[in-house]
Amino acid sequence: MIFNFILYSGFAALVNILTGQVLYGFLGLSEGWQYSFSVSTAFIAGMAVSYFLNRRYTFHPSGRKMSREATDFFLVSIGGLVLTTGLARFLYFKTDLAEIGLSGVFPAFVTPEAFAHIAAVGTTAIYSFTAHK
Repeated sequence: MIFNFILYSGFAALVNILTGQVLYGFLGLSEGWQYSFSVSTAFIAGMAVSYFLNRRYTFHPSGRKMSREATDFFLVSIGGLVLTTGLARFLYFKTDLAEIGLSGVFPAFVTPEAFAHIAAVGTTAIYSFTAHK
């Protein structure tokens, strides 16, 4: 069960990051509110993948209605959405990522937008695991 959870949650995080990369990296939605929109939309895409894969392949039926399970999942996920978007926005707009050594540590394709997003997703994973537990 734990292997499936890690596998499917990791896949969901990848969907989250790649969706963000398409929005802020390729489509250029990286200024002001557009970056928040990109990260929020990416989070929702990853959250949907996580919910459906883990519900189908990881967790045994709880006996509760699917609507109740989904409600609980999405209520906890709202906190994750706020945390991910807020932290990514803070890291991207309020810190100088290049000044703290980003350029020498990560490959060139890891832009400041992507770094902030990845760091926020990683941090939120800790919150999400604890809250869903």
